[in-house]
Amino acid sequence: MVIVFDLDDTLYDEVDFVKSGFLEISEYLGDKRYFEFMWNEFQLNGSGKVFNKLIEKFDIKTPLNKLIEIYRFHSPRITLPKESKKLLKIAKISALITDGHYITQQNKYKALKLDKYIDLPIFTDFHHTKKPELKPFQMVMEKYPNKKYIYISDNPKKDFFAPKKLGWKTIRYKNPKGIYKDIENNADIEVYSRKEILDIIPKFY
Repeated sequence: MVIVFDLDDTLYDEVDFVKSGFLEISEYLGDKRYFEFMWNEFQLNGSGKVFNKLIEKFDIKTPLNKLIEIYRFHSPRITLPKESKKLLKIAKISALITDGHYITQQNKYKALKLDKYIDLPIFTDFHHTKKPELKPFQMVMEKYPNKKYIYISDNPKKDFFAPKKLGWKTIRYKNPKGIYKDIENNADIEVYSRKEILDIIPKFY
C-alpha cells in the first residue's frame, strides 16, 4: 500500500508557516511591532491584505512585492508534529502531492525534514499540474504500480476528486486550524485529529 499525503494543514498546520513568514518580515524591517500587527490582522481578517495594511499603517517604504517575496521564499521555522512523524513511520511506501509555488513548498519540505520519510515527493507546480488534475496521482501509480493507494488531505474543494476517480481510498483530516474546516466532506472517511488517522491506517493493510 502507498500512503500519499498532502502537505499544508495535513502533515503540519499552515498557520505555523504564516507566523514564520510574518516573523521573517518583521525582522527584515527591524521592528517587532510589525509582527504583532500582521498577526492580529491575520487573525481578524485573514491573509488577503495584511502586507498592504502594514505598509499603510506604518508608512513603510519597502515595496509590497519585496514583502511578498520575503514571505513566500523564506526558510520557514516550522516543525513536524509528533503524530505526523508516527504516521510517516508506519507508511511502508509514502508519497507527497502538494500544490503551491515549487520553491515555497520545497522550503517547507526541507524545514520539516520530510526527506527522511517521503519516498516520492511531487511538487505539482514543478510538473506544470495541480489538483484536482489526475496527473500527479497517476505519477504515483506509475512509480508504484499495482498497489492500494490512500490519499490523506484536508481540502474537499479540490483534493479528493482525482484520487477517487482512480479508485483510491481518501481520508479527509478536518484540521481545526485550517481554512477549509467549514467545507463539507467528500472523502471516504473524515477525521478530526491526526491520532485518528493513526488508528485507521492499520485497517487498510
